[in-house]
Amino acid sequence: MLYAQTNNVKITGTVTDDAGKALQGVTIAVGAHATSTNSEGAYSITVPAKSTLTFTYVGFLSISRKVGEKDDILSIKMESKTKEMEQVVVVGYGTQKKKDVTGSVTTVNEKALREVPATNIAQALQGRAAGLDIQETGTKPGDGVQIRIRGVRSIAGSNSPLIVLDGIPFGGSLNDINPDDISSVDVLKDASATAIYGSRGSNGVIIVTTKRGKNGEAKVSYSGYYGIGKVGDYKYPVFNGDQYKASRDISSWTAGYMPDEITSLQTGRRTDWQDLMYETAHKTDNNLTVSGGSNGSNYSLGGGYYKQDAVLPGQDFTRYSLRGTIDSKIGKKTRVGLNTMNSYSITNGSQFVNPLYNMLTMSPLMPAYNADGSINVMPSGNTIDQPTTYSPLLLKNNNNNWVDKVRRMNSFNSLFGEYEFIPGLKYRINVGLNFSQQENDQFQGTDSKTNPNYFRPGQGNTASVNNAETWMYLVENMLMYEKTFKQDHRINFTGLYSVEESQTHNTYIQKDSITDDFTQFYNLAMSSPNGALVYNGAESKYGLISYMARLNYAYKDKYLLTGTYRRDGSSRLASGNKWHDYFAGSAGWIISNEKFLKNAEWLNSLKLRAGFGQTSNQSVNPYASLGSVNNSDGVPFNGGFGTIKYNYGPSVVSGYAPNTLPNSTLDWEYTKNINVGVDFAVFNSRLTGSLEYYKQNTNKVLYDVALPVTSGISGNYQTNIGEIQNWGMELSLSSVNLKMSNGFTWTTDLNLFFNKNKVVRLSSGVNQDVARQLFVGESMTSIWDFKKLGVWQTNEAKDAAVYGYVPGQLKLEDYNHDGKISQDDKHIIGNGDPKIQGGMVNRFNYKNFDLSVVMYGRFGGTLISQIHQSTGSAGSYDIMMNGRRNSVAVDYWTPTNATNWFPMFSDNISPNAANAWTTLGYYDASFLRISSINLGYTFSQKTLRRSGIQSVRVYATTDNVATLFSPYKNQTGITPIGTSTGDQTIGKAAGNIRSNTSTGNNTITINTSTPLTHNFILGLNLSF
Repeated sequence: MLYAQTNNVKITGTVTDDAGKALQGVTIAVGAHATSTNSEGAYSITVPAKSTLTFTYVGFLSISRKVGEKDDILSIKMESKTKEMEQVVVVGYGTQKKKDVTGSVTTVNEKALREVPATNIAQALQGRAAGLDIQETGTKPGDGVQIRIRGVRSIAGSNSPLIVLDGIPFGGSLNDINPDDISSVDVLKDASATAIYGSRGSNGVIIVTTKRGKNGEAKVSYSGYYGIGKVGDYKYPVFNGDQYKASRDISSWTAGYMPDEITSLQTGRRTDWQDLMYETAHKTDNNLTVSGGSNGSNYSLGGGYYKQDAVLPGQDFTRYSLRGTIDSKIGKKTRVGLNTMNSYSITNGSQFVNPLYNMLTMSPLMPAYNADGSINVMPSGNTIDQPTTYSPLLLKNNNNNWVDKVRRMNSFNSLFGEYEFIPGLKYRINVGLNFSQQENDQFQGTDSKTNPNYFRPGQGNTASVNNAETWMYLVENMLMYEKTFKQDHRINFTGLYSVEESQTHNTYIQKDSITDDFTQFYNLAMSSPNGALVYNGAESKYGLISYMARLNYAYKDKYLLTGTYRRDGSSRLASGNKWHDYFAGSAGWIISNEKFLKNAEWLNSLKLRAGFGQTSNQSVNPYASLGSVNNSDGVPFNGGFGTIKYNYGPSVVSGYAPNTLPNSTLDWEYTKNINVGVDFAVFNSRLTGSLEYYKQNTNKVLYDVALPVTSGISGNYQTNIGEIQNWGMELSLSSVNLKMSNGFTWTTDLNLFFNKNKVVRLSSGVNQDVARQLFVGESMTSIWDFKKLGVWQTNEAKDAAVYGYVPGQLKLEDYNHDGKISQDDKHIIGNGDPKIQGGMVNRFNYKNFDLSVVMYGRFGGTLISQIHQSTGSAGSYDIMMNGRRNSVAVDYWTPTNATNWFPMFSDNISPNAANAWTTLGYYDASFLRISSINLGYTFSQKTLRRSGIQSVRVYATTDNVATLFSPYKNQTGITPIGTSTGDQTIGKAAGNIRSNTSTGNNTITINTSTPLTHNFILGLNLSF
């Protein structure tokens, strides 16, 4: 007979809280066996071997631990259920515990930012914070993004948020900041949170906090990765050789085929220009940091190197960064600190190196190489384009015949000093200095038979240089007081006086016919005197003086109040409007601390908050209120324009004429904002989150009024008119889905949000401004155009004839029902606003392994694909539909193919509406993408114990993983990611797309650009 025996083991240990304080009365149990900790947090229990102990304590998260087969010591640190609310949030000019925050603030920590390897921090933030809308504006290395917080408020002014770096407003490019230097990002969204920054914070604030040294022995850390990228399914779909022949044969093209094309048709030869051009892309990031501290002084020194190149030749981005921080305590009352961040970057191929057009439109029947193996320099499939269209393969070997480079240097420095008069009362001074210098260099060499130049077929050389320099200084004086009275009353006061000044200027010169190509752009004086010398430049300077006061009050950790006052004086505005006062207030109620909810076991925390306030936008050009003059007479002369001349007695002198009118009443844009939110943690803090509602109205909107020709003024008149409204809701959730005794956990972060934008009012009596795509009662992103119903089919010939159409041509909506198609049938057919958007991150942990999956999606709205907005002689030429060139593949109509997507190949697709080709570019903008998948392994301390290494984590990442859902991609085969802004068609012919380059308010569009790549990355994090 067999007997089963269960071995028992004795487990002892201590239980402490987050701060290491002993916890008395913690219950430790397994089945019928149970005990509790004593006053010193110690316990002892005998239980079956291999059983699971559960530690429970009121106000703390339960913990389960599996025991072994031998007696053991098991000490536990329990995590408070309210730990989420105890987190510290950077709120500007200081920090607050999350439980005390009454405004709308979202934090993204360092761990989350590392999950997407990115050139700049904005790319890593995409889909990570509710209310933060980030869209790509390009796909080349070093390209940027468009950032919006809770919608668009301005027509002519900037809509970009303020970037604050370690407490100092940052005026540089996001590419200047090394993402590896960042420890957290806090997004301030409502007026209660942003009013402390006054006019600079009107579009929201993104506070970036960088890493600093900590007490302890010197620590050396390395983080780096290397990856390769392949185009994969991001390749553009184009007609293959047989499809190209089929479309050309039914088109209006009558010039026939080139001799080489005929040979290809006979032999079956085909050329895939994309396959020939695309290479393997590479990406690497390496960072080394030394940090430590003792005796009240902490330091951190680090350097970084980042480089990314593209699948196309001549396109890459390189950044070198150097950073240092020092924080020292002098005596008992004084602290000083220094932070310096410096970067030097070079971007190649961002200005004119974009061979996609030739790659996609080149005939697939033309050979890429000659019989002797040399490049076929002119492989165009028609005699019209052949002399002026060279093979993109020439770009693979740059024989000193082109340079496309942007060199940038940025130095950001801040210094602080802090003195504590009495406990709780401190004075602090912040001094910031930001200097940047950027040089844009362009050179295209002379075309010759021995050294053909892809960019200058049949032309001589040209070169240009644009040098720009910007500096900014800021001095902030702050008085801070924090005190608790009678245990129940807490106050925190911050007062500020600051002075800021900034200046930027540039010099531009461009010249053709440089004597020798080797001179490039370095000495443009070495050039032929013939031809125009184009030169330009500008200067801009402004100042800002500010006063601010903020008071936070808390009573019994249940009732919270925040009041903010700020006064700004800006040199940008006209006399009488230079100063403005801002007020904002908010309140919070921590309901879970009330007695009637003390016994609600399912509820860990619940806070209701509401806020209101006003901000304003000072993004007026510094001299806009003064008007401007120029000396151009508008008459073309020698490649440029002549200058204004006057007879002054016997002499001829130069003169100036008004270019824009002054406006002595030019004012700020004012935004009133209300915000209501609720923060919660339930079910043993397994689910935490927040839900918010906001509404904001902006009035006195900046607007450029076009003056009549009779005024004699060529420029627009900028003034304040109109009103814009934004409202929306935001949901943020974090959940612990699984937490198993074997160490497996699954957590999810989810955010969903929407913003509704509406133009409430324009100038008096004006309901629409079609030229600027502005319509009262509609979104700022509205699209005014014909509505495409499809393509006239064969069985609709009689109905088509009523409108003067035949089967195969575009079928447009007769919007006004007048029995004809004309410009009067244009109306609002959609807008670019998503109905909802957001992101989700799923994280899985098992023992030393970690896995995360990052997703991002936008649902609803209209996408503008200018790749498809063209036909005949108009548009971008990507799809001409006349047989002259190849194009992106589309499903076009034929008598035997009754499609409703694209009309038949014809020069005339809409006889009574010549510009209706724009309707071919509107698609559902919805998509859901997997941004990255990350798998990591962290070596245990036991493994590293004898090596002297503190921590090691290795990981593998793949980004741009897949598009799970996209009607646009399903139909076109192209990824729905923005690649450009504004109208990029030939001759800017679309006419229905907002372009406002100076303030970055361009409509985001999709054009042919460097394709995305699937990147596969291996990385290492190491410290010792």
